[in-house]
Amino acid sequence: THFGTGNYHPITARIYTDLALFTADQAVGRDAGRLFNFITGYRDMPATGPQFEKIHMSPISLESHLISLIKAAAKNAKAGKPAGIWAKLNSLADPDVIDALYEASQAGVPIDLVVRGICCLRAGIKGLSETITVKGIVGRFLEHSRIIVFANGEPLPNPNAQLFISSADWMPRKLKRRVEALVPV
Repeated sequence: THFGTGNYHPITARIYTDLALFTADQAVGRDAGRLFNFITGYRDMPATGPQFEKIHMSPISLESHLISLIKAAAKNAKAGKPAGIWAKLNSLADPDVIDALYEASQAGVPIDLVVRGICCLRAGIKGLSETITVKGIVGRFLEHSRIIVFANGEPLPNPNAQLFISSADWMPRKLKRRVEALVPV
């Protein structure tokens, strides 16, 4: 099964750099089948949407899972455990995700973001986002990949960290209105 962080348009592929995951993980393969059945309408889905084993899909579960991972990092920080979030995105504009990041920052979670385009989060504000750093990328080739890492109760980097690639930026149209995927690596 193949999942990627971008599209396959022949023109934009010349200037965008993306990441791809090829996997023989059968659960991820079954999830890919469920995703395609959902978007093509070839199969009736439960009222709550397709039930995935490993991936998360917007608009059904991607945003809520992402927020639960951010809250788990905050819980670890409050408990005195190591915590951290690293993310590389194109855009950060979703108010629910931004609020969760602010709460995680207030709990003491170090959050390092690389955002190529629009970023509506205000980093480095005392009492709000002082543990958040945001860097931008500008270059000849447009960084298009989305990579997210959660420390998972250990100092980053660590072999037990939760690592994901995604086709979704953290913006309302991607998390609430489009079909996008978050895939564990």
